[in-house]
Amino acid sequence: MAHGGRRRAYIGSFTAADGPGIVTAAVDADSGALTALSSVDAVPDPAYLALSPDTRTLYAVGETAEGAVAAYRVDGDRPEPAGPFVPVGGSGPTHLSLFAGHVLTAYYGSGSVTATPVRPDGALARSAAHVLQHAGSGPHTPRHQGPHAHQVQPDPSGRWAVSVDLGTDSVRVCTLTDGALAWPGSPPTRARAFRDAPARSE
Repeated sequence: MAHGGRRRAYIGSFTAADGPGIVTAAVDADSGALTALSSVDAVPDPAYLALSPDTRTLYAVGETAEGAVAAYRVDGDRPEPAGPFVPVGGSGPTHLSLFAGHVLTAYYGSGSVTATPVRPDGALARSAAHVLQHAGSGPHTPRHQGPHAHQVQPDPSGRWAVSVDLGTDSVRVCTLTDGALAWPGSPPTRARAFRDAPARSE
């Protein structure tokens, strides 16, 4: 991230394994070398991070059995909590993204995805507006015995949210309407990537 002419990198870690939490590092524009500037451990095990589009707020999962998401102001060299971290109704969150004024979070432990409203100042609402529970299993046991959502993000059009589930070996296309997640179907594939289609010659 570049902010005020400065380049910064934000690095998540597992505090349960003696990690420092979220580390802010300066990025050398010529060499790409990182220099640690600060760390903050307000939320445990912040293993995945995402910046807001305006780069002023950093969001983090707390990858614990209880599960939580947190928001931080990143105007300076040390992230400052933008309110308390928010329990969001799932265990083992592994991924988050921003979509339609919400933070979407995927939960590996509980096999669910949630939508938490983002306030105008970038802070999070006090609880998730909606929890969407995955169900089913995949073709290979014991790896696919039950749902383990591990990624959720918008598609390039911005119309849909796409959740990936290792335990059910599926990708699910979701809608978000009035804070509620829902899906019309579940394609039978687990890998997910987006790319621009090549131009066709006539």
